Amino acid sequence: MTLLELFSGCGGAALGLARAGWEHLACIERDDAAAETLAAAGLPVLHADVRDVHYRPFAGRTDLLWASPPCQAGSTAGKRRGVNDDRNGWPWTLDVIDTVKPTWFLAENVLGWTYHRKGCDRRGHDLTCTGCYWSGWLFPQLRQRFPFVGSWVMNAADYGTPQHRRRVILWAGPLPLSQSPPAPSHADTDVRTLGPGEQPWVSMAESVGDTLNRQSCDWRRCYPCDGTHGRACTESDRIARPSPALTASESRGTRANAKAGWSFNGGPDRASDAAFLIAGIRRVSLDEALTLQGFPPDWPMRGGIGDQYRQLGNAVPPQLSEAAGRAIAIAEQVRRRLEHHDLPAMTRALHASGQTLPVSV
Repeated sequence: MTLLELFSGCGGAALGLARAGWEHLACIERDDAAAETLAAAGLPVLHADVRDVHYRPFAGRTDLLWASPPCQAGSTAGKRRGVNDDRNGWPWTLDVIDTVKPTWFLAENVLGWTYHRKGCDRRGHDLTCTGCYWSGWLFPQLRQRFPFVGSWVMNAADYGTPQHRRRVILWAGPLPLSQSPPAPSHADTDVRTLGPGEQPWVSMAESVGDTLNRQSCDWRRCYPCDGTHGRACTESDRIARPSPALTASESRGTRANAKAGWSFNGGPDRASDAAFLIAGIRRVSLDEALTLQGFPPDWPMRGGIGDQYRQLGNAVPPQLSEAAGRAIAIAEQVRRRLEHHDLPAMTRALHASGQTLPVSV
């Protein structure tokens, strides 16, 4: 099963999709440091802007197209300028779909794309609203290109990443998939009993607990635990849970600082905030960031320190892409068994009946 990947970053999505059984034709990435990381990891990197690639060689041989367009245009951490942001990569992605004509399409992005701003009528008319752009423009565009389109909201912690990272996964293809996302492999045992085969969420203690403590303050900056720095060191129990989301700004450390009165301005909502609360640590290390994002510890990150933090903060957790990739792999195997039948007639019947394929084994 062949895969073409856009906006590959440092390879989180690529690693998970490879684990799910997909074989890369190319990983397209324009960032110099990220492209070096992909090459060092042995992935077939094409170092280029997705808008500048000649895609005809991939036409007719791409079973799955994966895209992780830049998230800033829809992120609630930014101005959410959507269609008016020159980093909006959805139109570029549609251009690739039109040339390559993949059998299946998967895309990952922030939930901000699905949110409607105050005053928006939610009917898709105002495309400057990210929620309307998502439902009123992007979904109709994909429905013109694929028989079935849908989306899942997935939390990486539910699939074994030691970090909470909620993302929307957009899928499109020739067969209808379940409205529910792939079944979680991990769960919060404080909320419900584990199901068959499920495991507890992976905590920070399990993943980086050997360094996320005061003993590590001899090699990195930490704040005193004497009450002079707000909530530093006051919530050590957080280490027993997954981390908040790792961000591209982790190089700056926790948002709790003197200028902010040692508060989080709405947080704590980044990994370094948790490190501050657990042990007064200013920022998670690169090794910790790598592990919290779900990468193996020997993943060959390249570039300067800032480059590596940015790559990891923007990465797709491999466990998340693996779960989504396995769902499409299951559907593709079904499609191949049916390809000698009258697929157009079957598609019409599936549309009429509303039946869907399961996305979990």
